[in-house]
Amino acid sequence: MLISLAALTGGICGWIFQGYRSVILGGAIPWFGLLAWLLYNEYFVPYQGDGASMWPIAQLFAGSIVAVVGVLAAVAVREVKARLRGSKRP
Repeated sequence: MLISLAALTGGICGWIFQGYRSVILGGAIPWFGLLAWLLYNEYFVPYQGDGASMWPIAQLFAGSIVAVVGVLAAVAVREVKARLRGSKRP
């Protein structure tokens, strides 16, 4: 689920925005989206366990993964968009 949402978000950013802004937003939006979801679960959902909170570690690993997937999707969509328009770069 996380990977598919990150790929979808990165692809949308690659299609809408131009230049390197699409790549930066393609990685940043999924990363911040995961951070918002983790913080929501940490502070607003009642805690159902014992032990330490692991959201910083989850953000480190899962946030990096969704950011890379978003960047790759944005780059792929930028290349497809450029080929459809017949130019090298959009």
